[in-house]
Amino acid sequence: MSDQSVTLAVVIIYFIIVIGVGYYFYHRSTNLSDYILGGRSLNPYVTALSAQASDMSGWLLMGLPGSIYVAGMGQVWIGIGLAIGSYLAWLFIAKRLRIYSEKAKNSLTLSEYFENRFHDDTGA
Repeated sequence: MSDQSVTLAVVIIYFIIVIGVGYYFYHRSTNLSDYILGGRSLNPYVTALSAQASDMSGWLLMGLPGSIYVAGMGQVWIGIGLAIGSYLAWLFIAKRLRIYSEKAKNSLTLSEYFENRFHDDTGA
């Protein structure tokens, strides 16, 4: 087999696996809450990894290295500050936000939470 055939086979197998996983979890979720929040049944480690991967991926892969390259090693403190800030946010905010988001009409997003919590129907 040529290198091109092996690469094509790996890509096709990867697509089949991704489509299979998507199909499985599509039939496992029954409503929007299941889709967005995993039915509120994910353990804290999975939730933290998912949130940080969504939040920091572009910044940590492109922004921070670019900032260090342009401005020097002093920019490493940005990464340290981000790590400490993220940890403190999870420590002090995450559990309360989860509890209050359920009380605020089972809010799914932050904007929906603020709207329900403060009874603001302006849509701003």
